[in-house]
Amino acid sequence: MDIAGFGPSYTPKVVTEVSHATAVIATLNNRISGSFVHSAWQARAAWAGYARALQLEGHEVDEIDLFSWGCRVTIPGRPLRATNRGEYEAFAPWQDILGSSDPFVWRDALPKAVEMPVESADHPPLVRALEQIRRYARVRGGPDPWLGLPFALRDQDLTASPLPCLVGGAKAFRLKKTLNEADWLALLRALAARAERGLERLDHLERLHRKARTAIAESYRPGALPSLLALTLHQPVLSPQAVARLLDLTVTGASKLLERAAGTGLLTEITTRRTWRIFMSVDLAVEFGFARAPLGRPRVEGSLPSPSRNLAAVFDQFDAEMAAIDQLLNSR
Repeated sequence: MDIAGFGPSYTPKVVTEVSHATAVIATLNNRISGSFVHSAWQARAAWAGYARALQLEGHEVDEIDLFSWGCRVTIPGRPLRATNRGEYEAFAPWQDILGSSDPFVWRDALPKAVEMPVESADHPPLVRALEQIRRYARVRGGPDPWLGLPFALRDQDLTASPLPCLVGGAKAFRLKKTLNEADWLALLRALAARAERGLERLDHLERLHRKARTAIAESYRPGALPSLLALTLHQPVLSPQAVARLLDLTVTGASKLLERAAGTGLLTEITTRRTWRIFMSVDLAVEFGFARAPLGRPRVEGSLPSPSRNLAAVFDQFDAEMAAIDQLLNSR
Protein backbone atom coordinates (compact mmCIF):
# COMPACT_ATOMS: atom_id res chain seq x y z
CA MET A 1 0.00 0.00 0.00
CA ASP A 2 1.46 3.30 -1.13
CA ILE A 3 1.15 5.36 2.04
CA ALA A 4 3.69 7.15 4.20
CA GLY A 5 3.79 7.96 7.92
CA PHE A 6 1.11 7.73 10.52
CA GLY A 7 -0.88 10.68 11.82
CA PRO A 8 -0.20 14.41 11.60
CA SER A 9 2.57 16.54 12.96
CA TYR A 10 1.16 17.66 16.30
CA THR A 11 1.40 21.40 15.95
CA PRO A 12 -0.61 23.55 18.39
CA LYS A 13 -3.35 24.03 15.78
CA VAL A 14 -3.66 20.30 15.12
CA VAL A 15 -3.71 19.46 18.84
CA THR A 16 -6.46 22.03 19.39
CA GLU A 17 -8.61 20.65 16.55
CA VAL A 18 -8.11 17.04 17.66
CA SER A 19 -9.21 17.97 21.19
CA HIS A 20 -12.20 19.98 19.95
CA ALA A 21 -13.45 17.30 17.55
CA THR A 22 -13.04 14.60 20.21
CA ALA A 23 -15.00 16.69 22.74
CA VAL A 24 -17.88 17.40 20.35
CA ILE A 25 -18.14 13.73 19.35
CA ALA A 26 -18.19 12.76 23.04
CA THR A 27 -20.98 15.24 23.71
CA LEU A 28 -23.04 13.90 20.82
CA ASN A 29 -22.45 10.33 21.98
CA ASN A 30 -23.59 11.13 25.52
CA ARG A 31 -26.69 12.98 24.33
CA ILE A 32 -27.90 10.43 21.80
CA SER A 33 -27.28 7.45 24.10
CA GLY A 34 -30.09 8.52 26.43
CA SER A 35 -32.37 10.34 24.01
CA PHE A 36 -36.00 9.28 23.55
CA VAL A 37 -35.82 10.22 19.84
CA HIS A 38 -32.79 8.03 19.17
CA SER A 39 -34.43 5.99 16.41
CA ALA A 40 -35.81 9.00 14.54
CA TRP A 41 -32.47 10.80 14.82
CA GLN A 42 -30.64 7.70 13.55
CA ALA A 43 -32.73 7.64 10.37
CA ARG A 44 -32.06 11.31 9.61
CA ALA A 45 -28.37 10.92 10.44
CA ALA A 46 -28.08 7.97 8.07
CA TRP A 47 -29.48 9.97 5.15
CA ALA A 48 -27.15 12.87 5.95
CA GLY A 49 -24.16 10.55 6.32
CA TYR A 50 -24.82 8.73 3.07
CA ALA A 51 -25.11 12.05 1.26
CA ARG A 52 -21.64 12.94 2.54
CA ALA A 53 -20.25 9.63 1.27
CA LEU A 54 -21.68 10.27 -2.20
CA GLN A 55 -20.22 13.79 -2.19
CA LEU A 56 -16.77 12.38 -1.39
CA GLU A 57 -17.23 10.08 -4.39
CA GLY A 58 -17.81 13.13 -6.58
CA HIS A 59 -21.59 12.88 -6.96
CA GLU A 60 -23.49 16.16 -7.17
CA VAL A 61 -26.01 15.47 -4.45
CA ASP A 62 -27.28 17.43 -1.45
CA GLU A 63 -28.63 16.16 1.84
CA ILE A 64 -32.17 17.17 0.87
CA ASP A 65 -31.97 14.71 -2.05
CA LEU A 66 -31.25 11.84 0.35
CA PHE A 67 -34.06 12.91 2.68
CA SER A 68 -36.41 12.99 -0.31
CA TRP A 69 -35.21 9.57 -1.49
CA GLY A 70 -35.38 8.05 1.99
CA CYS A 71 -38.92 9.34 2.56
CA ARG A 72 -39.95 8.30 -0.97
CA VAL A 73 -41.39 11.72 -1.70
CA THR A 74 -40.26 13.73 -4.73
CA ILE A 75 -39.67 17.39 -3.92
CA PRO A 76 -40.61 19.79 -6.74
CA GLY A 77 -37.72 21.90 -7.97
CA ARG A 78 -35.06 19.35 -7.11
CA PRO A 79 -33.26 17.68 -10.03
CA LEU A 80 -34.52 14.20 -10.75
CA ARG A 81 -31.86 11.60 -10.04
CA ALA A 82 -31.63 8.17 -11.62
CA THR A 83 -31.68 5.45 -8.98
CA ASN A 84 -30.54 2.68 -11.32
CA ARG A 85 -26.89 3.72 -11.54
CA GLY A 86 -25.82 2.07 -8.32
CA GLU A 87 -25.35 5.24 -6.26
CA TYR A 88 -27.77 4.08 -3.60
CA GLU A 89 -27.09 0.34 -3.59
CA ALA A 90 -24.66 0.53 -0.65
CA PHE A 91 -27.22 2.21 1.62
CA ALA A 92 -29.30 -0.82 2.66
CA PRO A 93 -26.29 -3.06 3.54
CA TRP A 94 -24.71 -0.18 5.45
CA GLN A 95 -27.94 0.45 7.33
CA ASP A 96 -28.12 -3.24 8.26
CA ILE A 97 -24.61 -3.09 9.73
CA LEU A 98 -25.50 0.10 11.61
CA GLY A 99 -28.38 -1.76 13.25
CA SER A 100 -26.37 -4.88 14.02
CA SER A 101 -25.47 -5.67 17.62
CA ASP A 102 -22.36 -7.56 16.47
CA PRO A 103 -19.36 -5.17 16.61
CA PHE A 104 -17.24 -7.48 14.48
CA VAL A 105 -19.40 -7.37 11.33
CA TRP A 106 -17.67 -4.29 9.94
CA ARG A 107 -14.26 -5.01 11.43
CA ASP A 108 -14.01 -8.56 10.05
CA ALA A 109 -14.81 -7.38 6.52
CA LEU A 110 -11.82 -5.01 6.38
CA PRO A 111 -8.94 -5.85 4.01
CA LYS A 112 -5.78 -7.07 5.72
CA ALA A 113 -3.90 -4.02 4.46
CA VAL A 114 -6.00 -1.83 6.76
CA GLU A 115 -4.46 -3.31 9.91
CA MET A 116 -2.97 -0.65 12.15
CA PRO A 117 0.81 -0.49 12.69
CA VAL A 118 2.35 -0.82 16.13
CA GLU A 119 3.12 2.90 16.37
CA SER A 120 -0.59 3.73 16.17
CA ALA A 121 -0.82 3.17 19.92
CA ASP A 122 1.12 6.41 20.45
CA HIS A 123 -1.61 8.51 18.80
CA PRO A 124 -5.00 9.79 20.02
CA PRO A 125 -8.02 7.56 19.32
CA LEU A 126 -9.48 10.05 16.83
CA VAL A 127 -6.29 10.06 14.77
CA ARG A 128 -6.20 6.26 14.83
CA ALA A 129 -9.77 6.09 13.50
CA LEU A 130 -9.05 8.56 10.69
CA GLU A 131 -5.82 6.79 9.76
CA GLN A 132 -7.70 3.50 9.56
CA ILE A 133 -10.13 5.06 7.07
CA ARG A 134 -7.23 6.61 5.14
CA ARG A 135 -5.69 3.18 4.69
CA TYR A 136 -9.04 1.70 3.79
CA ALA A 137 -9.62 4.36 1.13
CA ARG A 138 -6.23 3.62 -0.45
CA VAL A 139 -7.05 -0.04 -1.06
CA ARG A 140 -10.76 0.12 -1.87
CA GLY A 141 -12.74 2.42 -4.12
CA GLY A 142 -16.37 3.40 -3.74
CA PRO A 143 -18.14 4.83 -0.70
CA ASP A 144 -17.41 1.95 1.71
CA PRO A 145 -14.36 3.60 3.35
CA TRP A 146 -16.23 6.87 4.02
CA LEU A 147 -19.21 4.93 5.37
CA GLY A 148 -16.82 3.11 7.71
CA LEU A 149 -15.76 6.10 9.81
CA PRO A 150 -18.66 5.77 12.31
CA PHE A 151 -17.56 2.17 12.97
CA ALA A 152 -13.89 3.16 13.31
CA LEU A 153 -14.86 5.81 15.86
CA ARG A 154 -16.85 3.23 17.80
CA ASP A 155 -13.98 0.73 17.70
CA GLN A 156 -11.73 3.39 19.22
CA ASP A 157 -14.28 3.82 22.05
CA LEU A 158 -15.07 7.38 21.00
CA THR A 159 -18.75 6.44 20.66
CA ALA A 160 -20.87 3.68 22.18
CA SER A 161 -22.41 2.82 18.82
CA PRO A 162 -21.86 3.97 15.21
CA LEU A 163 -23.24 7.49 14.70
CA PRO A 164 -24.06 7.68 10.98
CA CYS A 165 -23.86 11.46 10.72
CA LEU A 166 -20.10 11.12 11.31
CA VAL A 167 -19.46 9.63 7.87
CA GLY A 168 -16.43 11.39 6.47
CA GLY A 169 -12.94 11.47 5.16
CA ALA A 170 -11.19 13.46 2.48
CA LYS A 171 -10.45 13.03 -1.21
CA ALA A 172 -6.82 13.62 -0.22
CA PHE A 173 -6.88 10.15 1.37
CA ARG A 174 -6.70 8.71 -2.13
CA LEU A 175 -4.84 11.48 -3.93
CA LYS A 176 -1.94 12.08 -1.54
CA LYS A 177 0.63 9.73 -0.11
CA THR A 178 1.21 12.07 2.85
CA LEU A 179 -1.27 14.56 4.34
CA ASN A 180 0.02 17.98 5.32
CA GLU A 181 -1.12 20.14 8.21
CA ALA A 182 -3.76 21.92 6.12
CA ASP A 183 -5.27 18.58 5.10
CA TRP A 184 -5.51 17.43 8.70
CA LEU A 185 -6.98 20.71 9.92
CA ALA A 186 -9.66 20.68 7.22
CA LEU A 187 -10.48 17.05 7.98
CA LEU A 188 -10.77 17.57 11.75
CA ARG A 189 -12.83 20.75 11.42
CA ALA A 190 -15.22 19.11 8.97
CA LEU A 191 -15.74 16.16 11.32
CA ALA A 192 -16.35 18.46 14.29
CA ALA A 193 -18.86 20.44 12.21
CA ARG A 194 -20.76 17.25 11.36
CA ALA A 195 -20.91 16.31 15.04
CA GLU A 196 -22.16 19.80 15.91
CA ARG A 197 -24.84 19.58 13.23
CA GLY A 198 -25.84 16.20 14.65
CA LEU A 199 -26.28 17.85 18.04
CA GLU A 200 -28.35 20.66 16.55
CA ARG A 201 -30.63 18.21 14.80
CA LEU A 202 -31.01 16.21 17.99
CA ASP A 203 -32.02 19.40 19.83
CA HIS A 204 -34.61 20.15 17.13
CA LEU A 205 -36.00 16.60 17.22
CA GLU A 206 -36.36 16.58 21.00
CA ARG A 207 -38.09 19.97 20.81
CA LEU A 208 -40.47 18.62 18.15
CA HIS A 209 -41.18 15.60 20.34
CA ARG A 210 -42.11 17.86 23.24
CA LYS A 211 -44.30 20.01 20.98
CA ALA A 212 -46.03 16.89 19.66
CA ARG A 213 -46.90 15.74 23.17
CA THR A 214 -48.24 19.20 23.97
CA ALA A 215 -50.32 19.31 20.78
CA ILE A 216 -51.83 15.91 21.55
CA ALA A 217 -52.60 16.89 25.14
CA GLU A 218 -54.30 20.11 23.97
CA SER A 219 -56.34 18.32 21.31
CA TYR A 220 -59.93 17.56 22.28
CA ARG A 221 -60.18 14.62 19.87
CA PRO A 222 -56.68 13.59 18.70
CA GLY A 223 -57.91 10.92 16.30
CA ALA A 224 -55.05 9.96 13.97
CA LEU A 225 -53.00 13.02 14.96
CA PRO A 226 -50.65 11.09 17.31
CA SER A 227 -49.85 8.62 14.52
CA LEU A 228 -49.07 11.41 12.07
CA LEU A 229 -46.92 13.36 14.54
CA ALA A 230 -44.96 10.19 15.34
CA LEU A 231 -44.54 9.60 11.61
CA THR A 232 -43.32 13.18 11.15
CA LEU A 233 -40.43 12.62 13.56
CA HIS A 234 -39.29 9.51 11.67
CA GLN A 235 -40.14 10.63 8.15
CA PRO A 236 -39.85 14.41 7.92
CA VAL A 237 -40.87 14.78 4.24
CA LEU A 238 -44.50 13.80 3.66
CA SER A 239 -47.23 13.97 1.05
CA PRO A 240 -50.92 13.11 1.43
CA GLN A 241 -50.32 10.06 -0.76
CA ALA A 242 -47.47 8.83 1.47
CA VAL A 243 -49.46 9.40 4.67
CA ALA A 244 -52.51 7.66 3.19
CA ARG A 245 -50.39 4.64 2.29
CA LEU A 246 -48.59 4.40 5.63
CA LEU A 247 -51.52 5.15 7.96
CA ASP A 248 -54.23 3.44 5.89
CA LEU A 249 -56.22 6.61 5.22
CA THR A 250 -57.84 8.13 2.17
CA VAL A 251 -55.78 10.75 0.35
CA THR A 252 -58.37 13.39 1.24
CA GLY A 253 -58.32 12.37 4.90
CA ALA A 254 -54.52 12.38 4.92
CA SER A 255 -54.46 15.87 3.38
CA LYS A 256 -56.78 17.23 6.06
CA LEU A 257 -54.73 15.50 8.76
CA LEU A 258 -51.54 17.11 7.42
CA GLU A 259 -53.22 20.52 7.51
CA ARG A 260 -54.16 19.87 11.12
CA ALA A 261 -50.58 18.91 11.95
CA ALA A 262 -49.31 22.05 10.23
CA GLY A 263 -51.51 24.01 12.59
CA THR A 264 -49.56 22.61 15.53
CA GLY A 265 -46.33 24.13 14.18
CA LEU A 266 -44.58 20.81 13.65
CA LEU A 267 -45.04 20.71 9.87
CA THR A 268 -45.05 23.30 7.14
CA GLU A 269 -46.22 23.04 3.56
CA ILE A 270 -43.36 23.66 1.12
CA THR A 271 -45.43 23.61 -2.10
CA THR A 272 -48.03 25.99 -3.45
CA ARG A 273 -49.81 23.56 -5.77
CA ARG A 274 -52.96 21.93 -4.41
CA THR A 275 -52.67 18.94 -6.73
CA TRP A 276 -49.38 17.65 -5.28
CA ARG A 277 -48.77 18.88 -1.77
CA ILE A 278 -45.53 18.32 0.14
CA PHE A 279 -45.06 18.94 3.85
CA MET A 280 -41.81 19.02 5.81
CA SER A 281 -40.93 19.18 9.50
CA VAL A 282 -40.32 22.81 10.39
CA ASP A 283 -36.72 22.36 11.51
CA LEU A 284 -35.63 20.86 8.19
CA ALA A 285 -37.76 23.30 6.19
CA VAL A 286 -35.77 26.15 7.73
CA GLU A 287 -32.43 24.35 7.38
CA PHE A 288 -32.98 23.49 3.71
CA GLY A 289 -34.30 26.93 2.79
CA PHE A 290 -37.99 26.11 2.29
CA ALA A 291 -39.09 28.34 5.17
CA ARG A 292 -37.76 31.38 6.97
CA ALA A 293 -36.26 31.08 10.41
CA PRO A 294 -38.33 32.87 13.06
CA LEU A 295 -36.99 36.27 14.00
CA GLY A 296 -36.12 37.34 17.53
CA ARG A 297 -35.45 35.23 20.55
CA PRO A 298 -36.78 31.68 20.63
CA ARG A 299 -40.10 31.33 22.40
CA VAL A 300 -40.03 29.92 25.89
CA GLU A 301 -41.68 26.52 25.79
CA GLY A 302 -44.85 26.57 27.85
CA SER A 303 -45.71 23.99 30.44
CA LEU A 304 -47.98 21.12 29.51
CA PRO A 305 -51.70 21.78 29.91
CA SER A 306 -53.69 20.18 32.68
CA PRO A 307 -56.74 18.69 30.99
CA SER A 308 -59.16 16.45 32.83
CA ARG A 309 -58.03 13.28 31.06
CA ASN A 310 -55.05 11.26 32.15
CA LEU A 311 -51.91 12.80 30.62
CA ALA A 312 -49.81 9.73 31.39
CA ALA A 313 -52.13 7.62 29.24
CA VAL A 314 -51.90 10.17 26.41
CA PHE A 315 -48.12 10.19 26.48
CA ASP A 316 -47.94 6.41 26.73
CA GLN A 317 -50.12 6.23 23.63
CA PHE A 318 -47.82 8.62 21.76
CA ASP A 319 -44.73 6.63 22.75
CA ALA A 320 -46.51 3.49 21.54
CA GLU A 321 -47.24 5.26 18.24
CA MET A 322 -43.55 6.19 17.95
CA ALA A 323 -42.55 2.55 18.42
CA ALA A 324 -45.18 1.34 15.96
CA ILE A 325 -44.08 3.82 13.28
CA ASP A 326 -40.46 2.82 13.80
CA GLN A 327 -41.38 -0.84 13.31
CA LEU A 328 -43.52 -0.04 10.27
CA LEU A 329 -40.78 1.92 8.50
CA ASN A 330 -38.12 -0.67 9.30
CA SER A 331 -40.26 -3.44 7.83
CA ARG A 332 -40.56 -1.80 4.40
